[in-house]
Amino acid sequence: MSEVKKTGIEKGYGNAIVSDKVKDRSNDPFFVKKAEEAKEFMRKHPLPDHLKK
Repeated sequence: MSEVKKTGIEKGYGNAIVSDKVKDRSNDPFFVKKAEEAKEFMRKHPLPDHLKK
C-alpha cells in the first residue's frame, strides 16, 4: 500500500490540514447572494423570544 504524504502545516486539529494559502471567498458573488438571502429570511421570520439569548 502506498503512503500518502500530507502537505501543509499541521497545528493539532486532528486529521485536518490548516493552511494559510486558502482563498478569501468573502466577496464571492455566490456567497454574498446567499448571505443576503439569509438576512432577508431572518428579517421576515425572526426567532421567537424564548430562543434568543
